[in-house]
Amino acid sequence: MSANRKQRAKSVACGLVCWLTVCLGPSTGLFAQTNTAEKPPSTAQAESVDLNLADLESRLAERYDRLELLAARLAELSRATQPRRARLLRELVAKSRERDIAGHFEIIVRSLRQENLSTASNRQAEIQAELQKLLDLLLQEDRDRQIESQRKRIGKYLAELKKLIRLQRGIKARTDGGDQAEPLTKDQGRLAKLTDQLRDQIETTEGTPKPASDQDNATGDAEGKPDDQAPQQSPNEDSPPKPDKGSPGQSDQQQPSQGSKPESPAESSQQDTPESGQPSANESASPSERATQRLQQARQRMQKALQKLEKAQREDAAQQQKQALRELQQAKAELERILRQLREEELERMLVLLEARFRKMLDAQIEVYEQTQKLEATQAQTPAHEVEIASGRLSRKERQIVHDADRVLILLREDGTSVAFPEAMEQAREDMQAVAGRLAEVKLGMLTQGLEEDIIAALEETLAALQKAMKDLRQQQSQQRPPSGPPGEQPLVDQLAELRMIRALQVRVNRRTERYGKLINGPQALKAELLEALERLSIRQEHIFQATHDLHTGQNQ
Repeated sequence: MSANRKQRAKSVACGLVCWLTVCLGPSTGLFAQTNTAEKPPSTAQAESVDLNLADLESRLAERYDRLELLAARLAELSRATQPRRARLLRELVAKSRERDIAGHFEIIVRSLRQENLSTASNRQAEIQAELQKLLDLLLQEDRDRQIESQRKRIGKYLAELKKLIRLQRGIKARTDGGDQAEPLTKDQGRLAKLTDQLRDQIETTEGTPKPASDQDNATGDAEGKPDDQAPQQSPNEDSPPKPDKGSPGQSDQQQPSQGSKPESPAESSQQDTPESGQPSANESASPSERATQRLQQARQRMQKALQKLEKAQREDAAQQQKQALRELQQAKAELERILRQLREEELERMLVLLEARFRKMLDAQIEVYEQTQKLEATQAQTPAHEVEIASGRLSRKERQIVHDADRVLILLREDGTSVAFPEAMEQAREDMQAVAGRLAEVKLGMLTQGLEEDIIAALEETLAALQKAMKDLRQQQSQQRPPSGPPGEQPLVDQLAELRMIRALQVRVNRRTERYGKLINGPQALKAELLEALERLSIRQEHIFQATHDLHTGQNQ
């Protein structure tokens, strides 16, 4: 598909969404006008309004007919390059025709022309609900783009947060090392400001509301308000916080200096949990909300550390800096949790789609295989031209399976986390092409049927692996177990499934080698067809080796 066609398809898709959205406007547009026409000032005006509404409804029905036509055309345009969009559009057209939305429009137009406003209004409410369902279906494609966009945003937040953690560690090390107070104070103030900016950015873009009681004013603002203008704190707030019992790294926790007073309950409530990344302060909040809360608390700790530095209380400042680091780490854990959730949702959608496609290909391939066997068994008793026609029909069916395999390969390569599965699909696709070619030449014997058996085995093994991956993913979600590996980078299937697939590929190569060996009469193969098949088999063996090497070295990560 050319760039112009892609752009046109994209613009048409956006137009479909916009058109349905306009139709569903609750207070404007045609659906709102019917209700206002139920109380006409006079009979003449009522007739005029009714006629106008009927004409508007008729034009709307014509536009909807064009919508269905455009959706069908767009499905064809994006079938090869964007299989998800094509599937959604085909489903949109099918549901529209199944629910006879065009017929509903005709009934509304007829009711308006007959001045039956009550029936028209009821029908419009029904059709509005149906259009809303179609709009929700059409917007499912946007969810994939939303997931990708959100993953990029969260990744940027994480990169910025890791930078804040490095800076805070450096400031704490300088505090412990006895660096000069003035540069430490300036650096700590700048870091507090950067932390606050990151919190504001996450709140704005992720839609998390700011805390109802902003405690920034309680600690003063280093960069905007002098220390002598900050509200006076209680003596308890000047003391460093107590270490959490049982938290990791408690042995490294600095003890409060003698004479320091115990921490107030208000400060203690901010230290919800140990450094496990599982905050308990607000379990009902979303991970992004908890991340902003942690950044808020980290900023407060930094502000307190700044005040301690100004008062030359280095030990207490270092204690506050350590607590700020802990809050930043917990905010980082919450952002990583968001990445994991997004990846799990993406994986579930991908696995469901792949499972449906592999099942469709498997059913079609089994049908072709069974018909090939029947045709080969009756070939001697059937006229040659009838065999050619039947074999050509099977070839066309096989080529349709090749098209389905192309779409699956696009999905697997877009995901990019698997090595063995794309290779297995590529090899199965090559066999499908070989089968289609042999069927076109009316070659129905052992080689063709052997290739079909290998394709069926490959599809069955891949389908079983995808079903197990789906089961494992849902079990992981139900048990709330974090996946292994970096956040947001969970592979489509685990390494064990990859190894099993590579083993299956090798078994099929071994089986095919034995099959070809039985066809060789003498010390070596002489037939050109068999020599070509052996050459392809050697290339396949090399690809299996490369896939194993890539899996071992982590090239897919």
